[in-house]
Amino acid sequence: MLASKASSMVMVTRSMNPALATPTSMRPGLRPRQQACELSQDKYEDQVLAKRLARCGAAWLAMAATIPQGAAQDVTLPDLVVTAPRATASAASDMRLDAGQIAARPIARIGEALEAAPGLIVTQHSGEGKANQYFLRGFNLDHGTDLAISVDGMPVNMRTHAHGQGYADLNFLIPELLGGLAIRKGPYAAEDGDFATAGSMRLDLVDSLERPFFQVTTGSYGYWRGLAAGSQRLGNGVLLAAGEAATYDGPWRRGDQLQRLTGMLRFTEGTASDGVSLTAMSYANRWHATDQVPARAVSAGLVDRFGTLDPTDGGRAERHSLSGHWAGTGDWGTTRVSAYAIRSTLNLVNNFTYFLDDPLNGDQFTQADRRWVLGGEVSQSLPWTLAGREVVTRIGVQARHDDIRLSLTRTVARAPLSTIREDRVRQDSLGIFTDSTWRLGDWLRLSGGLRADWVGGRVRSDAAENSGAAGEWIASPKAGIVLGPWAATELFLNAGIAEEEDLRAEGEDEGSEALFESGQDAG
Repeated sequence: MLASKASSMVMVTRSMNPALATPTSMRPGLRPRQQACELSQDKYEDQVLAKRLARCGAAWLAMAATIPQGAAQDVTLPDLVVTAPRATASAASDMRLDAGQIAARPIARIGEALEAAPGLIVTQHSGEGKANQYFLRGFNLDHGTDLAISVDGMPVNMRTHAHGQGYADLNFLIPELLGGLAIRKGPYAAEDGDFATAGSMRLDLVDSLERPFFQVTTGSYGYWRGLAAGSQRLGNGVLLAAGEAATYDGPWRRGDQLQRLTGMLRFTEGTASDGVSLTAMSYANRWHATDQVPARAVSAGLVDRFGTLDPTDGGRAERHSLSGHWAGTGDWGTTRVSAYAIRSTLNLVNNFTYFLDDPLNGDQFTQADRRWVLGGEVSQSLPWTLAGREVVTRIGVQARHDDIRLSLTRTVARAPLSTIREDRVRQDSLGIFTDSTWRLGDWLRLSGGLRADWVGGRVRSDAAENSGAAGEWIASPKAGIVLGPWAATELFLNAGIAEEEDLRAEGEDEGSEALFESGQDAG
C-alpha cells in the first residue's frame, strides 16, 4: 500500500496440509493453507515479543498434537519470517488497524467500519444517503466538524459546506476495499490541519485482492446489494477494479428508495516507500428520508412512529475523484508526493418544522452544494543523529483549493419556491508543517512539531452584507514525551493546538474568524 503505513503487527505463518487440519481463524490476505499468528508490538520491548512468540509456538505444538501420527510425514514447514518495525506512536491515543481487524466487525453501512476505532461512535439520520454523525471522546462532532477524515490522501471533510462545516460523507467507500485505518485522538500531529481539533482518521485502500469475487446480499426492508471486485497484474504493477450497486427502503412507511452506485479503479506499483499509485473513484446516490415527527401527531393518530409528515424529504449526492501518489526512498530519506481532484455535488431536502413557519406551503428547504476540490502534498523525512541518538525529522507542504457554489432554497415537494441565499466561494489554504522524534534511549522519546496554515478566499453572495474576503496565518504547535516501557507499559504526555475554518464571511469588513482549540493528553 502506497500510503504511509507503519505496521505494528508481527505475523508468523506456517503452511499446513489442509487434509490434516483446518485453521480455526484465517487472516484476510493469507493463502487458504496458511495459519496466522499475530503479535501486537504496540510499543513493547523485544523480551515481551519473545514471550508472546513462545505462546504462539505452544499453540502450534498443541495443534500438531491433533494431527494423526500416520500422517505426520505429510506436514511441510516452510521458512519462518518475523518482521516488526520499531514503535512510532507519539501519543497513547494513536492507533492503527489493519484490514483484518476492520473486517472482523459486522458492517451494515460504511460508517460502522470506523467504529473499530475505540471511543468513536458513528450514527445515521435523515436517510441512508446523508453523511454520518460522529461522536468521539464524548463530543458530538456533527457530520465531521472536528474530525479530519481522509481516504487515500484525499480530504473527505468539505469546508464552507451548505449543510454543515466539515461535512464528511463516506458513502462513496466500499467496505471490502478498506486496507486499514489510522486514528489519532487529539490535536497532536503536525501533519493534521483543518478539522483535526478532536482528532483525525486516515483510511487506506487495498492494492490487490487474493482472488476476484462476486457477491449478492439480500435482506429485510428491500435491502439488496451486489458487489464485484478483482485485481490483475499489469506490467510491473497491479490493476484493481470494483463496482457496487445497492438499494434499501428501511422500515419506514415512506421507503427510503435508496439507489447507490459506487465504482473504483486503482493501479499500484512498488511499495509504500518506493512506488506509485493512481486511483479513480465514482459514486452516485439518491434517497428519500423519514425525519423526526411530533409526538402529538403520533398520539393523535395522524401518523405512526414510522410515518412522515413530508414524504418528499431526501437528497441526491455524487462524488467523483482522481488521486495519485509517488514515493521514493534513498540515502536522503523518504520523499512523498500526492495530488487529487474531486468533483462533489449534494442536494439535501429537509423539513424539520413542517408547517410552523408557512402553514400554506410548508417549511421544506433544499441545501445545494457543488464544488471542485484540488490539492496535494509534498513531504520529506530526514533521518539524522543528535548527541549520538537517532532523530527523524519530517517537513511537508499541503495545498488545497475549493471552488464552491452554495444555495439555500425554499421548496415544496422539492420544487423551488423562493431563494433564501446563494453564494460563490473560492477558498484556498496552504499548510507548512515539520515534526521531529528524538530517541534519547530505550525508555525516552521526545517529539515536537509546528504547523503554520494560511487560509483565505472570497465570498460573493446575492446579498452584499454576506460578501467579503479574508485571509490569515495560523500557528499550531505540538509537543510530546514518551516514557518507558516499564512492565510492558509506556507513559505518554502530549499537548497541541488545532484550528478549523469556515469562510462564509461574518461581514464584508470583519471577514471570517478561525476557531482555535487546544488539547492536552496523558495516558
